[in-house]
Amino acid sequence: MSKLIPEVMAQSEPTFPYDGPFEEPDDTPVTTDSASIKLTSDSSTLEVGSTITSDITLESSEEEVENYTIIITFDADVLEVVDTNLTQTGVQIEFIDSYSTATTNTANNTSGTITLAATVSGSSTSINRKIAEITFRAKQTGASIISVDKSQSSIENYIGQDVLGSTTSLNLTVTGQTSTTTTTITSNQQLPESGIGDTFAAMGSIFSGILMLYIGLNSIIKRNNKKSHKGRNE
Repeated sequence: MSKLIPEVMAQSEPTFPYDGPFEEPDDTPVTTDSASIKLTSDSSTLEVGSTITSDITLESSEEEVENYTIIITFDADVLEVVDTNLTQTGVQIEFIDSYSTATTNTANNTSGTITLAATVSGSSTSINRKIAEITFRAKQTGASIISVDKSQSSIENYIGQDVLGSTTSLNLTVTGQTSTTTTTITSNQQLPESGIGDTFAAMGSIFSGILMLYIGLNSIIKRNNKKSHKGRNE
């Protein structure tokens, strides 16, 4: 009989309202912490009074960035930031990210801090480029670590997540200023300006001296002759 009656596989359907189990889909992207802020420079040493430029590079890989805030610290006893915008009050660094708009750009040479904040113009996009330059001037000998304060800095994606993962620092050493010794020769005698002209001038001076000496001696001889002749007549 079982072969004559087909077996029907029944599947129960959930009743409504359905209390589960079920899971809502999560559309939130996973944060990879792939973005980084790097400080680089062509040299690690400079002399007192000289300047050096440090580049700020932001790399977010494929992460789309909405805005970023970068706090940088340095030793204000050794270095100072050179103002790159004299038309505004305070001290500013050189902001060169043409795809973003700077909302804060200040440097404090007393506390040794630099604050740079910007918002990406238009829609969010990935950033893998140099965004700013800092020009430092050496104040005195010593060493200074220029570093990104990661706890105060951030790189936010389009949903407001901080994707800053790593930062790099820069070590600068300031050496003593090179001294240059200049020797000055003082003379009351005027040096000749040209060879031939000075030769003729010297010969003229000698000739004039001889002529004056001859005239003087001749006058003395004539005077003595007159006295001698007068004495004979008497």
